[in-house]
Amino acid sequence: MNLPLDATPVTDSGVFGLDAWFTGLGDEYLGRMPVGSLRPGMVEGWRLRWRGREFEIQVDADFPFSVARLYLVGYSRASAEPHVEKDGKLCLATKAVPGDRLRTVQAALADALQLLKDNEIGKHDDDFRDDFGLYWLSWATRGDLRVQVMPGSGGASKTVVARAVMTDRGLLVFPGKAEAAKVMNNLTGARPKSLKETPVIVIDPLPAPDRYPETAEELWALVEARSNDGVNLLKRLMSNTPMEAFVILAGKSPSGREHYAATYLRRPSDRVGKPLKRRAMRKSIDPSNETARSVFGRFRLDRIVTQRMDAAISRLPEGVQQQLAEAKVIVAGCGALGSGVARMLAQAGVAHLWLVDPEELGWENIRRHELGALAVNTGKAKSLASSIRASLPTISLVEGHLSTFAAFAREHAEVLKAANLVVSCTGDWAADASVENALSQSGQKAVAVYGWMEPHALATHAVLIGNSAAKLADGFSDYGQFRLPVVAGGKPPPAECGGASTPFGAIELAHAQALVARLAIDALRGLASAPVWRTWLADAAAFQEADASVTSGWAAARGQPDEVGGPYEGDWTFP
Repeated sequence: MNLPLDATPVTDSGVFGLDAWFTGLGDEYLGRMPVGSLRPGMVEGWRLRWRGREFEIQVDADFPFSVARLYLVGYSRASAEPHVEKDGKLCLATKAVPGDRLRTVQAALADALQLLKDNEIGKHDDDFRDDFGLYWLSWATRGDLRVQVMPGSGGASKTVVARAVMTDRGLLVFPGKAEAAKVMNNLTGARPKSLKETPVIVIDPLPAPDRYPETAEELWALVEARSNDGVNLLKRLMSNTPMEAFVILAGKSPSGREHYAATYLRRPSDRVGKPLKRRAMRKSIDPSNETARSVFGRFRLDRIVTQRMDAAISRLPEGVQQQLAEAKVIVAGCGALGSGVARMLAQAGVAHLWLVDPEELGWENIRRHELGALAVNTGKAKSLASSIRASLPTISLVEGHLSTFAAFAREHAEVLKAANLVVSCTGDWAADASVENALSQSGQKAVAVYGWMEPHALATHAVLIGNSAAKLADGFSDYGQFRLPVVAGGKPPPAECGGASTPFGAIELAHAQALVARLAIDALRGLASAPVWRTWLADAAAFQEADASVTSGWAAARGQPDEVGGPYEGDWTFP
């Protein structure tokens, strides 16, 4: 029977109007839900019947400025359907119609019925495997324990004995000892004291929810039926009858997506609630049965929430991650501008970074630097490297060097020779010149992006310079005076450090960091070829607040800027 979803109530669509509409559905409407029967967070609910199935429509206190939720009554794993969660909630993409109770409910109900019709004909059956990780999450039997997996080079196509570390954030599983040492050192500053062998077993095909293992015996049977050599790893696991153990299932969906699903095995408890002794676990085993399987089958099993430690790469643009992961980048100058650029590059996917800066962080810069008060009086480059490694623990390499770039180039010539890009944000003409000098030597392949800000961060420049033709020095006098500045005048700088720095904040800095980082990424991806000169200008209000104006030279060469400022791009040429 079809519900008349386009019917309208005789009154408005407020509380009584919506109830009147439900009543108009006739025998398919089963009445309002008692408050005590509502799901957590819900404040109203109605029951309906459709094609012999009962479901609930429930809304929270924000309704009708939030969506209506629909739940199947009596839903179970044995009758699992695609796009339906463990509690029977239908996963719908429906949007609320703000302020309109009736239309919000009608829209959700229409989408729900369409989903159920599609499920009846098996339209979404592949979703169980394509989105295997989410379904496993939905049917996890324990929420207080999490397993986080770092895939190895073979991904979900290779059965391995992984190494795991139990932490306060759950079990971290690594493809090997080296990966465990690197990531844990990035996270905590120390290598793990001990590692637990944990099998990662490839199964094919991935099971639907009704075949998820409920017991250890079911897990053994699943591994035996759907893996090539996984049973041998289970036997190895049982060789010393552990107190507890984890088994990770891995596999690919029909679309090629890789998934991991963790199970937790523990010995059952004795009469006083303590785990059974090893002898008790092996007691009374039928000699005709396989000992390892019999012991394994006595363990209690939980399905555990499982996450991928490299999941962040799924949020990067397609194809970009692989390009950037292989790049080797040196960032010279880790102050307000360079620190943000370095972090952006790491977050964008650059996996090999060398950070170089000779200075320590001072209190005066903590509001416009990637590092805060905890890093004051420490080397900017080293502390920034530690911060990035802790934030992105699976990154391949981030080193910090308390050094000038010239000294770094002399002492680490092999790093410079292997680099693809040097990003110079030193804010110092002589230091930038030392970068250009080092890259002009024979055998260097790296190109350079130079970034700097004018007073009050009213203008930022990013220049991409290659190995031949145009040079950074073309735009400066011998004493470092820029040939085409944007900013004229401006309030005098504070007296500190001889007036070497003008005031600006994190908001102005964000534009500058993005400009330089974007040109660096474009250079690494081959989207920009040297020479390239990009400039970002603040809006007119910012110029006025700083008592500054646009130079006549810039206006003559590029035109008077718009009131809102913004980006410019031009040739790196000067009269």
